[in-house]
Amino acid sequence: MYPALRVPVIAAAALLLGGCYQAPRDAYRLAETREAYASETFGEVVFSRIADNVVMHTSTLDLPGMGPVRSNGLIVIAGQRSILVDTAWSDAQTRNILDYAADVLGAPVGDAIVTHAHQDKMGGIGALRAAGVTSWAHPLTNSEAIAQEMLPADRALAFDNGWAIGPAQNRLAPLAIHYPGGGHTSDNIAIGVTGTNIAFGGCLIKGRDAKTLGNLADADVANYASAARSFGAAFPAADTILVSHSPPQDRRAIAHTIALAERL
Repeated sequence: MYPALRVPVIAAAALLLGGCYQAPRDAYRLAETREAYASETFGEVVFSRIADNVVMHTSTLDLPGMGPVRSNGLIVIAGQRSILVDTAWSDAQTRNILDYAADVLGAPVGDAIVTHAHQDKMGGIGALRAAGVTSWAHPLTNSEAIAQEMLPADRALAFDNGWAIGPAQNRLAPLAIHYPGGGHTSDNIAIGVTGTNIAFGGCLIKGRDAKTLGNLADADVANYASAARSFGAAFPAADTILVSHSPPQDRRAIAHTIALAERL
């Protein structure tokens, strides 16, 4: 665990208000937390069973003086293996997720997909590589990761009419991978889980209690509302909407995000 370091109040507040948090590399410590809605903890990560084949993983970043900030991703079980949607903040936390999938769920992670190029979504790429897990991302995510001095995913997704095509369709089944256009970031993608009523909006979709869309430094402000609408249209039957920084939501979260975006 990293030692607590001093962070200027303004900088810390800016991070906390961001819809997706880009943590300074030398100004945080990682901490275990037990969220009220969690089903169990394993190492530094909390796991919540959402459906028979879908588990939400929650890792936390403890901003000094601000408390823990959580980030959610998914483990989707597909037969004898599983697919990881987003890493944790760090390699260590991501190793916890890989161990949990193998040792507790009995479904080792074979592939992983990251939803955009921020630390809370792909800060554990190094752990995936060390474990031999193939990682996938939008081409823009990989180029942005390199620009931010983060490790890119191993493979780039290809899209047609907003949907992932090519080898990813088989390797990442039962995921339905959608690119709604720029919103939270230019590269944000969304995930539906075929055969369930679950869709993952990542950092694009905000919880119904969100007052703002958060940090828009990397956002496509002009297209944000359109991207949120595209997410809703892509997964019309999804009534469990999972997002990065709030507990599970219903479809009202989509409408709320659109309303916030239209005020920009």
